[in-house]
Amino acid sequence: MARAILLIGPVGSGKTTTLHEIESILDQRAVPNAIIDLDWLAWATPPAESGVSHHELLVRNLADVWRNFHDVGIHHVAVARMLHDAAEVQCVRNALHGCETTVVELVGDIEVLRERIRRRDSGTERVEHLALLDAFELIEPDLRPDAVIEFDGQTPEQIARDVLGIAGW
Repeated sequence: MARAILLIGPVGSGKTTTLHEIESILDQRAVPNAIIDLDWLAWATPPAESGVSHHELLVRNLADVWRNFHDVGIHHVAVARMLHDAAEVQCVRNALHGCETTVVELVGDIEVLRERIRRRDSGTERVEHLALLDAFELIEPDLRPDAVIEFDGQTPEQIARDVLGIAGW
């Protein structure tokens, strides 16, 4: 059976870092796997007349990438992105066709996130990420994850192991 983990949470919550830790743990266990930072699948500027949103482009690309991974025998995939609502989560689930998907939200202190962004980012990226974090704070999420993990005070490896345990991997 194909299985997927979808990590969600605000910018700076450790989604990409957790992906890398998951890959490392699965590699040590000799489990064929793939990780996908979903941001990269929508990093494009489609022409306005296409009528395609960034999220729709991401979902279409993910469906194709997942199919390719599955076709070569990869049955475990972990993906991550800051998503805003249950409909977006469902679209990602649908793109991971045939996967039992576990959604895990990473949460924690907003000031810790701001400090992480100030430390790691610079210039325009820092400004954009802080604005995203401020906007995220104003959203009333209806994401309905399968589990929530607080990142405060945990190492990335601990978080990855917790995520894998929740997913039953």
